[in-house]
Amino acid sequence: MKLKLLFAMLLGGALSAAAQGGYQDGVDNYNAGRLDVAKIILENTINDPQTNKSVSYYYLGAIDFQGNDLNAAKANFDKGVAADPANGMNYIGLGEVALKQGQKGAAEDFFKQGMQTDKKNTALMAAVARAYYNVDPVAYDKEINKYLDKALKDSKNTESAVFMLQGDMKAMDDPGNAASLYELAIEADKNKNIVNREAYVKYANTYFRVAPKFAIQKLEELNQLEPNSALAQRELAEKYYDNSQFGSACLQYGKYLENPNHFQKDEQRYAGLLYSAKDYDKSLEVANSVLSKDPTNFYMYRVIMMDYAAKEDWPAAEAAGAKLFGHPDAEYIPNDYILYGDALAEQGKYEEAVKTFEKAIELNPDKPELLPKLSLVHDRAGNSEKAVEVMKQYLDAGNGSLNDIINMGRRYASLARKLEKGTPERVAAADEGIKYYDKALERVSDNAVLYRLKGEILLARNDDNPNAEIAALYEKMLELLNADPANRESQIASYRAADYVLGIYYSDVDKAKAKQYLEDYLKIDPENEGIKKLYETLGD
Repeated sequence: MKLKLLFAMLLGGALSAAAQGGYQDGVDNYNAGRLDVAKIILENTINDPQTNKSVSYYYLGAIDFQGNDLNAAKANFDKGVAADPANGMNYIGLGEVALKQGQKGAAEDFFKQGMQTDKKNTALMAAVARAYYNVDPVAYDKEINKYLDKALKDSKNTESAVFMLQGDMKAMDDPGNAASLYELAIEADKNKNIVNREAYVKYANTYFRVAPKFAIQKLEELNQLEPNSALAQRELAEKYYDNSQFGSACLQYGKYLENPNHFQKDEQRYAGLLYSAKDYDKSLEVANSVLSKDPTNFYMYRVIMMDYAAKEDWPAAEAAGAKLFGHPDAEYIPNDYILYGDALAEQGKYEEAVKTFEKAIELNPDKPELLPKLSLVHDRAGNSEKAVEVMKQYLDAGNGSLNDIINMGRRYASLARKLEKGTPERVAAADEGIKYYDKALERVSDNAVLYRLKGEILLARNDDNPNAEIAALYEKMLELLNADPANRESQIASYRAADYVLGIYYSDVDKAKAKQYLEDYLKIDPENEGIKKLYETLGD
């Protein structure tokens, strides 16, 4: 299973904060586009002594506005005005609501009120431009540019909020230019001794598509400047993950979870990352910790099953799988069935394993890769005919790797061996298997094992009587193996099989050759009485 699929598997579940920290984390998450997270933090910290309520109400209103709940947005902006009439942003928020409702005159009055709270604050001018942009960037293009130009002029080209909006306007169609504008915002605020977290994050999110290395470096810089920022920690952890730096992602997530404004979802992700990093015991610890607070969290039963399967603790994996599949609200994915089926099969519970894989295939007809798993379980259960039938269905649909083709040949070889010698059914099964070995040999003609496998199925077809075709296959195998002297040690079983078959075949064709092969066999297995007797019958 791909690791990024795993990460996606752990995104579900309700959001709930592990502990509450400052409202600024809510603001940061809003600016990063994580509105659900921002809303929870802002609401949970609204009555904290250190919270600037007018700021929090503004962002809560902005979240409602984006959710198209204009009444709730207006109510929050009104609360923001009541909390601090000198905060111009809430007036601009009210103007945005009015503009959205088609009341342009009222909107302009609110915008003027907002800017009059601090006439030298060019960020408020940029906020008005953003309000127009949020409502209709085409219809209000003139107004947007008017306020952006004024903000740039009055700030002498140092207003970062202008660069931020300009970057947002280009982010979708021109990410390179957008990233450059976010960089301008970073530098403009850096000259004022301000760390613009929003600009860092948006730079990374935009630039990651074209240059992930530079995006990550920018987030690493942000973490150095703001080591206690939950947003900075989380964004870096996720970019490490998205860049397949799973070890770094795991370590960074561990740091982030020490921040009070992390969420249960983050713990779920961490448990998954620990699994990806093969730290199964720590992953189990985190997953069980989540379950201690949220016993119905089926995502954690999934992680626990994966951890125990990786540790090959099949009874424990089965137990976790049973809880997952017994959960009334669980949403299943193919890998759930695969791991649960594996856990059952590894304990010899083949009938249950077959039912599990069949259910997976029924629910996921677009996942043909499940068929080889079912075929393997049938094969292990001794259901050779069914194993062959399922695997044939898979391969005949154009699926399968070289290994799958070889395994199909093995399935037919196993089936042929179980059928009575001398029967047409045995011959037919062997002939089908030979077709798959020939397909494999078309792809790789220098694989010694394939020649042995084809020789074995031909022996089954010929009721264990070697003929010239079989002998040629084993001789080709030996030719390939002898190219590397190390194979004499590592491929001893293949040498033994070849010497045995060739010794028997040549005993009726070329006694000198037969004796040589039998002598080689006895060097490997000197106590084999049957070969000793055959050797003696050949004479001098």
